[in-house]
Amino acid sequence: MKPVYRQQGMTLIELSIVLVVMGLIAAVLMSLIPSLSRLASVESAVTDVTSTQDALAGFALATGRLPCADADQDGLEDCPAVAGGFPYLSVGLGGPLRNAYGYDYRYGVYVRSDNVAMNDTSLTTLADRWQPTLVSGLPPTSGLAVLGSSTPLDFCRALGVAQTATADTQYLHMQYRGSREAVAYVLVDPGQADRDGNGSLFDGTNATGLAFEHPLRSSSRDYDDSVSAVRFNQLWEQLECSAQLATAGHAHPNVVSTLAMFRQALRDYRDQLELVEDMAFADNFQTGASIASATASVASAAASAPTATASAINTAGATAAAVGASIGAIAGNTILVGTAIATQVTAVQNLNQVRDQLDELDDLIDELDDLHDSVRANVVNADTDALSAQ
Repeated sequence: MKPVYRQQGMTLIELSIVLVVMGLIAAVLMSLIPSLSRLASVESAVTDVTSTQDALAGFALATGRLPCADADQDGLEDCPAVAGGFPYLSVGLGGPLRNAYGYDYRYGVYVRSDNVAMNDTSLTTLADRWQPTLVSGLPPTSGLAVLGSSTPLDFCRALGVAQTATADTQYLHMQYRGSREAVAYVLVDPGQADRDGNGSLFDGTNATGLAFEHPLRSSSRDYDDSVSAVRFNQLWEQLECSAQLATAGHAHPNVVSTLAMFRQALRDYRDQLELVEDMAFADNFQTGASIASATASVASAAASAPTATASAINTAGATAAAVGASIGAIAGNTILVGTAIATQVTAVQNLNQVRDQLDELDDLIDELDDLHDSVRANVVNADTDALSAQ
C-alpha cells in the first residue's frame, strides 16, 4: 500500500506574523530613508565646502586677492561688497554653494584698508604691499626702490599683517562668549529653518553685518547654522606663503641689490682712479718743471764757464778752481736733466695708463648699467608672471 503524503503550508497565524514583521521592517526603512538621504546631503555639503575653500585658495593664488561678496545673487562678485552671497561663478565653480536643504550659503571676507601700502589688509584688493628693498639711485648714494608690481606675494604680505591685527567690529570677525576673532573669510550654512525668528534663515549674528557666530557654537532650539571659517594663518599655509617669500624675498631682490652695489663700487673706484689721474698729471707737470730747472742750471753753469776761464787767465791761474767748478756744475745739471727727462717719460706713461684704465672702466660701467636694468626687469617679470602661475 502506498504511503499518503499531506501537503503542509503556513497557517494564517504564521502568515499574519510574517506580514506584520515585514511591515515593521518596511516602516523602519521608510523612516530611515529621509535621514540617510539627509546624511548623504550633509556629507555632500561638507565636501562642497572643502572644494570651495580649495577654489578660493586657487583664486587667491591666481589673482592675488579673495573675491568680493555676491550682492545680487547672480553668482558674480560685486566689489566692494564684503558680505553676502557666495560668488561661485567668479571663483570658477559650476553651481551655487548650498547646504543639505538646498539653501545658499552666506559669505564674508576680511577687508581693512590702510594708507600705508605695506600695512594694508584689504584681502579683496590687488595692491603692491610686499616691497623688498632694492638698491638703486646711483650715484652718489644708494636710495630705496620697490618692484612696483602686484603679485601673490602682496596677498601673503596682507595675510601676515592681518595675523597680528586685533579684532574690530568694523571688519569681519567671529564672536563667541564675549570674545572676538578676526578671520580671512567665513562660509555660513543657514541650516534648515529660521529658528530664532529673525525673519532670515541665518540665525544669530550670521544674518547681517560683519559679525558672525563662532564655529564652536552648537545647535539649539534657536540656532541651527554652521559656520566654516578660514583663518589668516591657515590661508597662509595653504598658499605656501613662507616658501614663496623665502624664494622671492631673498633671491630676487638680492640679485638686483648685489648688482647695484657692485655698480656703485665701480663708480667709487672710478672716482679714486680720477684722483690717481690728477696725481699722475701733477707728477708729469712736476717732472716738466724739474727738467726746466735743470736745463736752466746747465745754461747758467755754461754761461759762467767763459767768465771763470777769463778770470783764471787774467789772474795767472789763481781762479782756475772756478773753471773746474763751472764744468762740474754743467756735468751735474746735465745728469739732472737726463734724470728729469726719464722721470717725465715715466710720468707720461703712468698718466696715459690711468687714462686708458678710465676709458675701459667707463665701458664696463655702461655694460653693467645695461645688465642691471635687464636683471631688474627680469626680476619684476618673474615676480609678476612666474609666481602668479604657481
